[in-house]
Amino acid sequence: MKKERRKYARFKCSIKCNMNYYEGDPDLMDDITQMRPLRIRGFVLDISKGGLLVTSNVSVAVSMPIHLAFMTGKIKNERFGKIIRTGLLKDNPSEIAQRIAARFKGLESYYIAIEFDDIMSNLSERDL
Repeated sequence: MKKERRKYARFKCSIKCNMNYYEGDPDLMDDITQMRPLRIRGFVLDISKGGLLVTSNVSVAVSMPIHLAFMTGKIKNERFGKIIRTGLLKDNPSEIAQRIAARFKGLESYYIAIEFDDIMSNLSERDL
């Protein structure tokens, strides 16, 4: 049996998400508010207090900063985070990714795992 390494419980969901993705050298990005982002849309597949997994049709790079905007219930959430993992959705072994990949068969869909810069303490499963 595989030991769970995550700090926080994950909740499956399907939430529209808008993202501002920043390109460049991550070591030189002290103030991303001065940079022009690439705007991306996607869907949150699962979420926890520490981060989320989102799908998009745009390929992004690991270690890059990202800004997210999404709703949980009636609450608008805006979070900054860092991309920790990414790849083709069809290559992600998780059950939820495989189900979504089957729905988008033939399209280049990507998964993006994001770690929040700070904990989302107000997250509740009933809001999803």
